Amino acid sequence: MQKHLLFLNVWVVLLMQLAYAGHKCVWIHGTVRCHKDPSRNLNVEVRVYDRDGLSIAKIIDPDDLMGVTFTSEDGSFQLDGCGEDIDWIPGIPNNPEPYLQILHYCNRQTGEIIKLPPFGIFVPNTYEVGIVDLDLPIQASSAKNNT
Repeated sequence: MQKHLLFLNVWVVLLMQLAYAGHKCVWIHGTVRCHKDPSRNLNVEVRVYDRDGLSIAKIIDPDDLMGVTFTSEDGSFQLDGCGEDIDWIPGIPNNPEPYLQILHYCNRQTGEIIKLPPFGIFVPNTYEVGIVDLDLPIQASSAKNNT
Protein backbone atom coordinates (compact mmCIF):
# COMPACT_ATOMS: atom_id res chain seq x y z
CA MET A 1 0.00 0.00 0.00
CA GLN A 2 2.77 2.46 0.93
CA LYS A 3 4.64 1.64 -2.29
CA HIS A 4 1.54 2.51 -4.28
CA LEU A 5 1.15 5.81 -2.44
CA LEU A 6 4.80 6.66 -2.97
CA PHE A 7 4.50 5.80 -6.67
CA LEU A 8 1.35 7.92 -6.95
CA ASN A 9 3.03 10.86 -5.19
CA VAL A 10 6.03 10.69 -7.52
CA TRP A 11 3.72 10.74 -10.55
CA VAL A 12 1.75 13.69 -9.19
CA VAL A 13 4.97 15.67 -8.64
CA LEU A 14 6.20 14.85 -12.16
CA LEU A 15 2.87 15.85 -13.71
CA MET A 16 2.88 19.10 -11.76
CA GLN A 17 6.33 19.90 -13.16
CA LEU A 18 5.03 19.36 -16.69
CA ALA A 19 2.07 21.61 -15.99
CA TYR A 20 4.33 24.62 -15.47
CA ALA A 21 4.69 26.74 -18.55
CA GLY A 22 6.79 29.66 -19.68
CA HIS A 23 4.07 32.34 -19.92
CA LYS A 24 5.15 35.58 -21.61
CA CYS A 25 3.40 38.51 -23.26
CA VAL A 26 4.51 40.82 -26.08
CA TRP A 27 3.84 44.40 -27.09
CA ILE A 28 4.57 45.14 -30.74
CA HIS A 29 4.62 48.39 -32.69
CA GLY A 30 5.37 48.92 -36.36
CA THR A 31 4.34 50.25 -39.75
CA VAL A 32 3.74 48.71 -43.16
CA ARG A 33 4.20 50.58 -46.44
CA CYS A 34 2.80 49.84 -49.88
CA HIS A 35 4.43 52.45 -52.12
CA LYS A 36 2.63 51.22 -55.26
CA ASP A 37 -0.79 51.92 -53.75
CA PRO A 38 -0.80 53.72 -50.38
CA SER A 39 -4.52 52.96 -49.95
CA ARG A 40 -3.47 49.34 -49.36
CA ASN A 41 -1.71 50.37 -46.13
CA LEU A 42 -5.13 50.25 -44.45
CA ASN A 43 -6.47 47.02 -42.89
CA VAL A 44 -3.35 44.94 -43.42
CA GLU A 45 -3.71 41.94 -41.10
CA VAL A 46 -0.86 41.51 -38.63
CA ARG A 47 -0.72 38.38 -36.47
CA VAL A 48 1.71 37.28 -33.80
CA TYR A 49 2.21 33.55 -33.35
CA ASP A 50 4.15 31.42 -30.89
CA ARG A 51 6.31 28.98 -32.86
CA ASP A 52 5.79 25.42 -31.64
CA GLY A 53 7.61 22.26 -32.62
CA LEU A 54 9.47 21.32 -35.76
CA SER A 55 7.97 21.61 -39.22
CA ILE A 56 7.13 17.89 -39.29
CA ALA A 57 5.23 18.24 -35.99
CA LYS A 58 3.06 21.17 -37.17
CA ILE A 59 0.17 18.80 -37.86
CA ILE A 60 0.12 17.67 -34.23
CA ASP A 61 1.22 20.94 -32.59
CA PRO A 62 0.52 23.95 -34.83
CA ASP A 63 1.83 27.39 -33.94
CA ASP A 64 -0.37 29.21 -31.41
CA LEU A 65 -2.03 32.52 -32.28
CA MET A 66 -1.07 35.08 -29.64
CA GLY A 67 -2.84 38.11 -31.10
CA VAL A 68 -4.13 39.82 -34.24
CA THR A 69 -4.72 43.41 -35.34
CA PHE A 70 -5.24 45.50 -38.49
CA THR A 71 -3.25 48.52 -39.62
CA SER A 72 -4.57 52.07 -39.60
CA GLU A 73 -4.74 54.27 -42.71
CA ASP A 74 -1.08 55.29 -42.39
CA GLY A 75 -0.01 51.63 -42.08
CA SER A 76 0.82 51.77 -38.38
CA PHE A 77 -0.16 49.01 -35.97
CA GLN A 78 0.05 48.09 -32.32
CA LEU A 79 -0.38 44.52 -31.23
CA ASP A 80 -0.23 42.62 -27.99
CA GLY A 81 -0.63 39.00 -27.04
CA CYS A 82 0.46 36.26 -24.70
CA GLY A 83 1.70 32.73 -25.18
CA GLU A 84 3.00 29.86 -23.16
CA ASP A 85 5.03 26.73 -23.71
CA ILE A 86 5.32 23.78 -21.34
CA ASP A 87 8.56 23.63 -19.36
CA TRP A 88 9.65 20.11 -20.33
CA ILE A 89 12.75 20.21 -18.13
CA PRO A 90 12.07 21.40 -14.57
CA GLY A 91 13.92 24.60 -13.76
CA ILE A 92 14.56 25.51 -17.41
CA PRO A 93 11.89 27.89 -18.72
CA ASN A 94 10.57 27.22 -22.20
CA ASN A 95 9.49 30.71 -23.24
CA PRO A 96 7.33 31.37 -26.30
CA GLU A 97 9.07 32.10 -29.61
CA PRO A 98 6.91 34.87 -31.10
CA TYR A 99 7.01 35.82 -34.77
CA LEU A 100 4.91 38.10 -36.98
CA GLN A 101 2.87 37.16 -40.01
CA ILE A 102 1.60 39.97 -42.25
CA LEU A 103 -1.20 39.36 -44.79
CA HIS A 104 -1.35 42.11 -47.41
CA TYR A 105 -2.63 42.85 -50.92
CA CYS A 106 0.05 45.29 -52.07
CA ASN A 107 1.42 43.17 -54.95
CA ARG A 108 -1.31 40.62 -55.71
CA GLN A 109 -5.09 40.54 -55.55
CA THR A 110 -4.86 37.04 -54.06
CA GLY A 111 -2.72 38.39 -51.21
CA GLU A 112 0.71 37.58 -49.85
CA ILE A 113 1.96 36.59 -46.43
CA ILE A 114 5.23 37.93 -45.07
CA LYS A 115 6.67 35.98 -42.16
CA LEU A 116 9.19 37.85 -40.02
CA PRO A 117 11.85 36.01 -37.96
CA PRO A 118 11.15 35.12 -34.32
CA PHE A 119 12.07 37.68 -31.67
CA GLY A 120 12.64 37.49 -27.92
CA ILE A 121 11.45 40.84 -26.57
CA PHE A 122 8.75 40.51 -23.92
CA VAL A 123 6.66 42.85 -21.74
CA PRO A 124 7.51 45.35 -20.22
CA ASN A 125 9.61 46.10 -23.34
CA THR A 126 8.05 46.80 -26.73
CA TYR A 127 9.24 45.06 -29.89
CA GLU A 128 9.74 47.84 -32.45
CA VAL A 129 9.35 46.30 -35.91
CA GLY A 130 10.10 49.52 -37.77
CA ILE A 131 8.82 49.87 -41.34
CA VAL A 132 8.00 46.75 -43.35
CA ASP A 133 8.10 47.48 -47.10
CA LEU A 134 5.25 45.48 -48.66
CA ASP A 135 6.43 46.18 -52.22
CA LEU A 136 9.35 43.82 -51.76
CA PRO A 137 8.47 40.11 -52.09
CA ILE A 138 11.11 39.11 -49.51
CA GLN A 139 9.95 36.10 -47.46
CA ALA A 140 6.51 36.41 -49.02
CA SER A 141 4.35 33.55 -50.17
CA SER A 142 0.91 33.29 -51.70
CA ALA A 143 -1.82 33.72 -49.10
CA LYS A 144 -3.86 30.80 -50.41
CA ASN A 145 -1.00 28.37 -49.62
CA ASN A 146 -0.76 29.37 -45.94
CA THR A 147 -4.33 29.03 -44.73
